[in-house]
Amino acid sequence: MKLIIFDIDGTLTQTNRVDSGCFVEAVKEVLGVEDFETDWSQYQYVTDSGVAQEISHRYRDRPISGSEMKALQASLLDRLKQLPDSDFVEVPGARAFLQSLECSSNHAVAFATGAHEASARYKLTTAGFVIDGIPLASSSDAVVREHIMLRAMDRAAHRNGVPFSGITYFGDAVWDIDASANLGWNFIGIGPGITEGIRFDDYRDPGAIMEVL
Repeated sequence: MKLIIFDIDGTLTQTNRVDSGCFVEAVKEVLGVEDFETDWSQYQYVTDSGVAQEISHRYRDRPISGSEMKALQASLLDRLKQLPDSDFVEVPGARAFLQSLECSSNHAVAFATGAHEASARYKLTTAGFVIDGIPLASSSDAVVREHIMLRAMDRAAHRNGVPFSGITYFGDAVWDIDASANLGWNFIGIGPGITEGIRFDDYRDPGAIMEVL
């Protein structure tokens, strides 16, 4: 059995823009920082927890507290919920492709995202994904992306109870490529942010994707 792990924003849902916008406003509200770097590639750990921690150190010269992190998560989720459902749509073909893997006896699936768990689940379900029972690891579990991905792998292994013959990660950004390489996993890029290696614009040609899995 092969394990297929998906990032969420930009990979399964077209939510990079709205998610970033809500995150920026939540940081301003909770941490009181008005002007900060919003090119996420400039941060050491490109996860909600990692970026929030670094913003606090860079611009407030102190670590973010546990209560502030919880407040930031709550503010972000509240802002997402204020947006119309039409802002949460799948990458074309993503729901059908995920469902086909879920129904396959040769594949297991999981999610590994740099977002926090509550916001990740909200974006997926609002975009129409059925995610009940699918293992999910997030920035609520760890700061480092590789650690999140390994947590997703562990949860998938527990769910399926069999060893995996290979692991492939689907992502949409350069930090997804780097994390996959660091773990020695296969990588498939989705969308315009990936310009090297195996990549697809979306999931509307599932046969072509399956050929490289």
